Amino acid sequence: MSVEYPLVPARLLACLKAPGDATEAPLVAGPDGYLATEDGQYRFDGVNGVHSLYADPPDNRQDVTKKVRSFYEENPFPNYEGIEEYGDLVRKGNRNPFSRSLLNAIGYNKLVLECGCGTGQLGQYLQLNNNHVLSIDMTLSSLRLANDYKRSQKLTRNAFIQMNIFNMGIRDESFDVAIAHGCLHHTFDARRAFAEVSRKVKPGGFVVVGLYNAYARIPTWIRARLIGLLGPKIDYVVRNRIQAQHKAHIWIQDQYYNPHETWHTIDEVLNWIHENDLEYINCVPAILDTHGENAGDLFDRTDPGTVYQRIVTQMGWLGTIAREGALFDVIARKPDR
Repeated sequence: MSVEYPLVPARLLACLKAPGDATEAPLVAGPDGYLATEDGQYRFDGVNGVHSLYADPPDNRQDVTKKVRSFYEENPFPNYEGIEEYGDLVRKGNRNPFSRSLLNAIGYNKLVLECGCGTGQLGQYLQLNNNHVLSIDMTLSSLRLANDYKRSQKLTRNAFIQMNIFNMGIRDESFDVAIAHGCLHHTFDARRAFAEVSRKVKPGGFVVVGLYNAYARIPTWIRARLIGLLGPKIDYVVRNRIQAQHKAHIWIQDQYYNPHETWHTIDEVLNWIHENDLEYINCVPAILDTHGENAGDLFDRTDPGTVYQRIVTQMGWLGTIAREGALFDVIARKPDR
């Protein structure tokens, strides 16, 4: 029995290449779900209905990659329970201040790359406004859920492809916006992953990276040592946001039992931005007493404040974002040539 593979929109297909191919020759899509170079030198077959350009780089840390990949194969996050129709997903996205602000900042008719997409809900949402979104992840079970939803809702401007963030099958400087919201801290080298993602953005384009904060993640570390004794209700999100037991289980697994995570500071990300010749744009939540507190758009240029302001800001996050996973986002821009 043949397996159906969703079509990759032409605008996204033009952004693809064979992993490791320095010539960056674009790919074509075959009728049986494979992706290949026009000359046939490279061919990548799909896996159970998911397009795959997965390839490990020669120096990949297999121990971390395999552990994290196995974890998310068993715990795809988040699921689509309760959002059967696309309108449900759009309403969910609009209720989330970050995703709504991100869509507004991206605007219209853009090419968007979403790295570490999980089950792809953010990418499904961002294809609004006639945007085309390529969502990549290394976990097949998550990508299958994403593709099933894409098919059921007849969505046509996005694609889900299995890739390794350290050896992406994506041509450099192809996208207007690249997003890595909540995934780099599960890689073996978040700094290097940031550099890889940044390479895929066009001059004038934006990079959005969401990471666990080194200050605000401390309460989660403490709860992780108590949750077995006190139960899942110790978690704020489970106690106040999630009613379905299955969803609560997946959230607890992701937050407290993930096999690998790293924590990061604003200053660390500022160093990454400098190393990759990018410009700092904004931080979410905003840095205290900076223009970021009054920015009308996520992509409005703000100042990063002083070291003191950044430390005080992150200490303040212990009373805010710490209860919901301690994820903060930094936005950077690749300068025009």
